[in-house]
Parts: sequence; C-alpha cells; structure tokens
Amino acid sequence: MIFLFLGFNSCNNNPLIIDVSDVDLTLEVKSFEKDLFSTKSSLSNDEIDKLAVNYQPFFDDFTNEIINIGDARRGDFNFLFNAFRTDPEIRAIYTDVQKQFSDFYPYKKELTDAFKHYKYYFPKEEIPTIITYISGFNYAIATGKNYLGIGLDMFLGKDYKPYIQLQLPEYKREIMTKDYLVSSVLLGWISTEYEMQETQPNLLSEMVHQGKILFLLDALIPSEKNHIKLSYTAEQYNWCEQNKKQIWFYMMDNKLLFTKENNQIIKFMGEAPFTNGFPEGSPGRIGHWLGWQIIKAYMKTNPTITINELMQKTDAQEILNKSNYKP
Repeated sequence: MIFLFLGFNSCNNNPLIIDVSDVDLTLEVKSFEKDLFSTKSSLSNDEIDKLAVNYQPFFDDFTNEIINIGDARRGDFNFLFNAFRTDPEIRAIYTDVQKQFSDFYPYKKELTDAFKHYKYYFPKEEIPTIITYISGFNYAIATGKNYLGIGLDMFLGKDYKPYIQLQLPEYKREIMTKDYLVSSVLLGWISTEYEMQETQPNLLSEMVHQGKILFLLDALIPSEKNHIKLSYTAEQYNWCEQNKKQIWFYMMDNKLLFTKENNQIIKFMGEAPFTNGFPEGSPGRIGHWLGWQIIKAYMKTNPTITINELMQKTDAQEILNKSNYKP
C-alpha cells in the first residue's frame, strides 16, 4: 500500500500545480458580438458612438484591423459598419456562435483560473479585460491595451461547414474547436506580452523563445493536456515523444541549432501540416515542441530559477548548456 501511494504521488508531483484560491481576481468578460448584433435593424450614429465609447480601444482595433473598414473619421464609416452587422452571412455566423457558446461561463472560469496563476507569478502585472467578438473568419485572437479579444467564430469545430467551404487546411481546422479555445487565447496573449527581442535570431534562439512561451502557458493551465497546449492533436504530440531522440540527433548531425537560414527556421518553426524531410506522421512546428523540452529540462535542472526570471533570460546558448537536455 505504501509503494502504491508513493508511486501515485510521484506521478502527480507537478511543481506547476499550485493553489491559487487565495489570489484575489475578478475577470471582466464583455460580449461585443451580443451588443453588436442585438438588433437586426441598422444602428443610428448615436448608437454606434455609444458602442465605440463602451468598447474602446477594442472598437477602433476591430474596425481598423479585424473587419478592415477603417475608423469613424471616414465619411462612409457608419454605412460600412452597418453593412457588416446586417450581412446575412455574418448574422448566420452569429447564430452559430450563439448555439455553440450559449453559456460562456465554463470558459470564463478556466480563464479566471489561468489569470489567477498569472497573478501569482506576476503580482504587479495588469490583467486584461476579455472581449468576445465575431471576426468574419479573420482573427481568432486580438490583443491591445488592457484587453484580450476572442474571435468565437474561429472555434466552431473542425467540421464546421463554412471552414470547409473556405478550404481551410485540415491541420488548421483540427484546432479550431472549443477544446482549444482557452489554450489558444492564452498562447496568443502571452506571445504578444513576451515578443522576441533579437532582430536576427538563429534557430536555437527561436526554439528557446517559443519554449519559454509554452512553459509559461504550462504554468497558467498546468492541468491541461500537453498536446492542446502545443496546438497539436494527441497523435502529433505522441509522434514527437516517440521520436524525441531522432529529432535531437537530426538537429545535431545537421548542425542546425545555430543556423540563421530563413528557410530552415521556417521549416521547424512555421505552421505546416508536417515537417518536410521527416517521416510520415511528423507535425509542423517541431521547433516549438523541442524548445519546450529544453526549457522544461532547464527548469528541472535549475529549480531556484523563477518563472519571472526565466522570461527575462535571453541567452539561448546558456539556457541550452544549463538544461543538460539529453533525450
């Protein structure tokens, strides 16, 4: 009995699983899409102005970047704005979003828990307001000053008919589901909070940077499945785990860690259905997975390093050396 008890505890000895129940945080969630589509008739100038005031600075980013109609200084702005919100296809998407996300509370609960973790590690940092919206299949995540936007129309399921009609690749549709929503949103937000500072990074720097991003994501949602955090299917993640030695030796044998060749960096870091030159079953973005393994090894080997300190470190070579990563 003692052996079984100790064995059970060792399997669940994850230092990132912490108690955040005492962290004081109330996450504000605003539903822009509900306010935008609350009526089918055109909005008056005053109604549009009120909506803009209530959702600044998101409103300007939404019209300028997400639906790309410009800002209110355009003479035809109100016409274009109403044309978007009364478009039959856009309203059909809104109906589908309402069905899929009729109750957003479970996602709010998960996001609240994630940001409690963030507040635990970074007590002085501001927590963004969450704003949900419909993008017309343009942007899944939008970030700006003090807000984190979620394009709900980008998480309607891999078999959602309009995705197929738009000929979106299957490997992209795999993660356009509600199961990936929280992880994808947090990953997008972290990536903008911690952008790479190097102007001409090598492959190792790119991998370590993405590894740090994923490690922080891991700290925010430690109980989430690893393949979801990596935006992989379970099969893709298992392929990497089963071939981790081969992946590492390939990097070593071909002296790729310090390459600055753009095509090589894109090969291992860019979005793709598979990694060119690797055996069947390999996913894209293997450099993200490998960077994560290096960072996990580094943090395990250097337990006194805090997550805050990790995110400030920029010397990828030093991190690799001190990680003692050997799959």
